[in-house]
Amino acid sequence: MHKIALSLALLGFAVSPAFAAAPHEIKVELAAQNNSGETGDALIKPLGKGIEVIVHLKGGPKGVAQPAHIHPGTCANLNPVPKYPLQNVVDGKSVTKLPDVSMDDLFKEPMAINVHESAQDLKKYVACGDIKK
Repeated sequence: MHKIALSLALLGFAVSPAFAAAPHEIKVELAAQNNSGETGDALIKPLGKGIEVIVHLKGGPKGVAQPAHIHPGTCANLNPVPKYPLQNVVDGKSVTKLPDVSMDDLFKEPMAINVHESAQDLKKYVACGDIKK
């Protein structure tokens, strides 16, 4: 009986750190801003090297490229200078791979994902979501 308990303890000790260190994907809810009616989410997934950010938005214009970024700050207090550029959201979807960004990088300071109305109107935000663990 003691051998089994010892084996389980050793196995638990060997396995636990791997699970604790393993990054997991997170979902960021994107809320409408400036009465845009555009809502959705962004899925941030760890890759072998870097991360992938998949943005889904509903209620946006068809065929219009809407710039998207990860900004320092929160939606309530966003730094207007982007930290990481994302692919434009077109017809409600954007997929971006950022090979030089880790999941840990996203939590070094408060960050948010935001989507702009268009390249011509970057000052108008249409959707935003705070990145949280």
